[in-house]
Amino acid sequence: MDAITQGLLGAAAAQAVLGSRLGKRAWLYGAIGGMAADLDILIRSADDPLVAWRFHRNFTHSLAFIPVGGLLASLPWTLRKRHAHERRTIALGTTVGYATHALLDAFTSYGTMLLWPFSDLRVAWSWVAIVDPIYSGILAAGVILAARRASMRPARLALLLSSLYLVFCFAQRSRVLAAVEAQAAERGHAVERIDAFPSPPTNLVWRTVYLSDGELWVDQVRVPWWSPAVLRPGGSIPLVTEDGLSDAMRADPEALAGFRLFRWFAREWVAWDPDRPDVLGDLRYGMREADLHSMWGVVLRPGTPRPVGAYRADMSKALANRWSDLMGEEP
Repeated sequence: MDAITQGLLGAAAAQAVLGSRLGKRAWLYGAIGGMAADLDILIRSADDPLVAWRFHRNFTHSLAFIPVGGLLASLPWTLRKRHAHERRTIALGTTVGYATHALLDAFTSYGTMLLWPFSDLRVAWSWVAIVDPIYSGILAAGVILAARRASMRPARLALLLSSLYLVFCFAQRSRVLAAVEAQAAERGHAVERIDAFPSPPTNLVWRTVYLSDGELWVDQVRVPWWSPAVLRPGGSIPLVTEDGLSDAMRADPEALAGFRLFRWFAREWVAWDPDRPDVLGDLRYGMREADLHSMWGVVLRPGTPRPVGAYRADMSKALANRWSDLMGEEP
């Protein structure tokens, strides 16, 4: 999720576990630990746009890296002599915060390599959007009250309520999948794969994609908390597989490597953009939730001096579309 929410969760966890030992500074150590894993965004290359996709939410977000990451996050304090008497406690606080980061990211749809180095699987449960003010607000209230009152209880209550909210998001996702499966049955489709992705900043609007007979079907589902789910049919587009690539793509090692990497990154939900035949889009994220145009992708031009490039749609239009979808406006 966003860095602020990651910091809030790390702060709440440190307060809830070590508040009595770290005092009012517990939130600070936990927050730094909670945000530290996202320093992997600094791993990028001007010559290779796929480096950022390859390494974001990679080894720094694995369960195996938690002890190392927690220790590194504590260095701004533990390297100072004045903190010599509490180095272990501070390191424990940053480690507790660090341990929350990857787990929270796994609840989103982007993909997190929790099992590195044993597996390159990108874990994505898709329960909550990458930005959710309700979830963040619960944590913020708990962290602030715990710091002001020098008490662990508000932080513990915030962790409980925020966890229950995640369970509610799971229930929303289940309603979405049920609606899409019913729609697929009406279309006479045999669903081979299916997924649903919450649209920021709430769990009210979802983008869904399922695979049937080589076609990816994209729909939008609104799930008001106290009303039945409403499905807005989208359209379909052929799934892109390596077997279906052109001879030119297969003959260009760099372009083929870019295709394989992006397909892995997008968890195989990829298709050529309807208006840009050289853009391979990530169908998990669309300009509108029932739209076949992706928010981002990779430009593949085999046989050219630069066969692999990054593509990003106009984000201002995407944000405007998010608001329209949230309000239930027709496109």
